[in-house]
Amino acid sequence: MSSYDTYSDPAPRVRPGTLTLICVLAIVFGALGLLSGCIGLISQLASSTIQQSITAGQAGASGEAAELQREFLSKTMAITAKYNAAMIPLTVLKILVDITLLIGGIMALGMKPTGRSLLSKALLGALIVESILYVPTFMIQREAQAVAAQYMPKIMAAQGANAAPPGLDMSTMMSGIGTVTLAFGVIWLVAKIVLYILGLRYLATPKMDVLFSGSGSSGRA
Repeated sequence: MSSYDTYSDPAPRVRPGTLTLICVLAIVFGALGLLSGCIGLISQLASSTIQQSITAGQAGASGEAAELQREFLSKTMAITAKYNAAMIPLTVLKILVDITLLIGGIMALGMKPTGRSLLSKALLGALIVESILYVPTFMIQREAQAVAAQYMPKIMAAQGANAAPPGLDMSTMMSGIGTVTLAFGVIWLVAKIVLYILGLRYLATPKMDVLFSGSGSSGRA
């Protein structure tokens, strides 16, 4: 028997489709989360500047509609500012988690030995941070939607917009839209939490121990 037969190359590692799906979702969630997190952080840090710019742009406007718009903007920005002490550090943490999620997903997709550990930590971090972050986010949305339901009908009426059909209360309609939006937010959070947990459980299986052991060449199922 030749030495080639005795010491043959190890069988190539084949990446399971489930692992591919987890990695792709991690990359997508990480990239989208990083983008939205950076935009949100900038808007939170520059909220006062943004409010001053908008107010300056409306300085020449007069009348009831303009005054209502200024009040609406002021109250909306005040709600955001009230939660900045919680939102800013949590948003920074989420950005860091999203970066780790993105890098971990890419490394695990290439079946790098450290990719599994990094992705697992990122999924756990995302599970914790996003669950905590949702609390002040929910409070901001609920309070902002209450202000919108109060002011939007008044602003529309002051601008001479067409009256609502008989029997339709604009405030009730705005509140209903806000409730639906909040409900979709809860559903989306629950869906992501389920995906994070399933991903963590899958990465912890003995099958992944073998796959990420570093032996053999990488491949795809």
